[in-house]
Amino acid sequence: MSVYDKLDENEKFACRVIADHARATAFSIADGILPGNEGRNYVLRKIMRRAIYHGRHTLGFEGEFFNKVTNFVIDQMHEAYPELEAQRGFIEKMVRLEEERFGNTLTVGLKKLDELYSVLNLVAVHDLGKQNEAFQKTAKDFARLYDTFGTPKDLIRVSLEERGFMVGEDEFNEAFDAALESLQTSLSPLDTLTQRQGRLNRARASLFEGIRKSEFKGYETTRVDDAKVVALIKGDDEVQTLGEGDEGEVVLNHTPFYAESGGQIGDVGVFVSGDANAVVEDTYSPAQGLIVHKVRVEKGSLKTGDLLTAQVDVEKRDATRRNHTATHLMHAALREVLGTHVKQAGSVVAPNYLRFDFTHYQPLTSGEIEEIENLVNYHILRNEKVETNVMAIEEAMRSGAMALFGEKYGESVRVLSINGDEGIFSKELCGGTHVRATGDIGPFKITSDESIASGTRRIRAITGADAFRRFQESESLVANLSDNLRTSRTELPNAIQKLQDELKKAKKEVEDLKLKIATGAVSSSSNGNEARDIAGVKVLVSEAEGLDANAMRQLSDTLLSRIKSGVVVVGRVGDGKVSLIVRSSDDVKGRVPAGQVIKELAPIVGGRGGGKPDMAEGGGSQPEKLKEALEASYGVIEKLLNA
Repeated sequence: MSVYDKLDENEKFACRVIADHARATAFSIADGILPGNEGRNYVLRKIMRRAIYHGRHTLGFEGEFFNKVTNFVIDQMHEAYPELEAQRGFIEKMVRLEEERFGNTLTVGLKKLDELYSVLNLVAVHDLGKQNEAFQKTAKDFARLYDTFGTPKDLIRVSLEERGFMVGEDEFNEAFDAALESLQTSLSPLDTLTQRQGRLNRARASLFEGIRKSEFKGYETTRVDDAKVVALIKGDDEVQTLGEGDEGEVVLNHTPFYAESGGQIGDVGVFVSGDANAVVEDTYSPAQGLIVHKVRVEKGSLKTGDLLTAQVDVEKRDATRRNHTATHLMHAALREVLGTHVKQAGSVVAPNYLRFDFTHYQPLTSGEIEEIENLVNYHILRNEKVETNVMAIEEAMRSGAMALFGEKYGESVRVLSINGDEGIFSKELCGGTHVRATGDIGPFKITSDESIASGTRRIRAITGADAFRRFQESESLVANLSDNLRTSRTELPNAIQKLQDELKKAKKEVEDLKLKIATGAVSSSSNGNEARDIAGVKVLVSEAEGLDANAMRQLSDTLLSRIKSGVVVVGRVGDGKVSLIVRSSDDVKGRVPAGQVIKELAPIVGGRGGGKPDMAEGGGSQPEKLKEALEASYGVIEKLLNA
């Protein structure tokens, strides 16, 4: 008999959940989907956490185990799906990270549950009907805990049972699911706006249905002299004329203007027709093959049927082309430096910068950024030819061209290739505009790397004149620092480090002096007998001026040591906010818990606090009420002592 056969039904169900979810996890991560908080990333996170929870809660596994199961999936299926083997290390790392996060979530969830029970004052009674009624009233609070912190539903139900609630599983699930649905479907003003925009988009889509498609000529030229106006739109209506000063939209039979797509922003430029002149402020495509120009008529008027000259802003188009080709080079460099798990997750290509989102699990090191920059600039300096070929989508995919997940492609696609020393360096499906050779890009510089979601990072970079200007600014900055610090540029890091060390030392000396002054002020205020006697317990209350948070804690230590037995309350004002600390000696913390005192005092200054029986901290946003809170501490402590 196998181990599985010896399990009960709940344990067998947990095993099936783990096996099924491990397969889904391995294949999803191999395909570039990482656990996150939105869309398909959120779905993956939920199934991973469901499997992990079943392993820990139902099967009693301790520590990390799910990564071993996904690794076993790869062992069994890598021959049929070699991409699993290629991504084995990355899959294991991402599963480990999620297991660690979820372990923390379970810890936080239990803490939040305890806090919620305390706030709701939810206590089980013998009457089961009243128990059920009490849970029904608070189900939304538990659902919010699940939705916000990921606290598992089963864990919430178990915690209720531990507190004496005999809510049946069916009744619990029904009430919980109804509360969760109510919570998730309740419309915020933003939801309402989104719905309204959706209705408007559908109305405009029907407006464009009868308008003929446009022929894009922007790959070959930036100017067309015989473009015909086939449609004019003002607001949500099709019109025959746009007069001077009007803003509207224009559709031409053919155009050199690129419509925003694939991350590349729409072209800008001008329309000229006889005495008429219109500025094109943006270009977009509301439907496949339809190119719409947003214009402002500065002179004369535009009429349906007019022939005009359409001229793209060449300087901005060229800058955009440089950034777009650089994006392809950077994507290839990221995969080479970081690994093939890197996949595009979004991009923006504008004239003055490029932004690239990609899947990766940790911040880039300075060494990795430098290596990526070096690799991109290497291919730029080689002035490699940029080739574009139009081919069937099936042929393009067989040739190894990378496609962007979620992007819609027609039967024929444009494939952009950049050759390196050992064959093709970059090959992607792309309908955007690009330089003829990589040398046209000019210098390339990464300006930032940041996280935008779990497992997704964002790089910003610049090229050409923008990169050169940044180089000039950096040189000027270094020169100014060197002059002001009277040192050479090679010694600049050492000079700055020396200043930082001196500043750190000076700050420490100032804080020590402030602490001595504060301690001395308290001591001298009443010849060392400043503590009040409240029901036989010493209570020392002090306002600390000019101290930071760390020095304030040190002051509370000093004062508690001085009175030996009793309660110390210290408050201070800093940056327009109030900070409070309450300390109770070991012999009185049972009668005067510091956490309970702070909960009474913090609301007086417009805030909240909490902590342990021996030490608690809090604060608020009303510094003018600090003295009132400090004075109130005597009454709060007296009330606790007499309770």
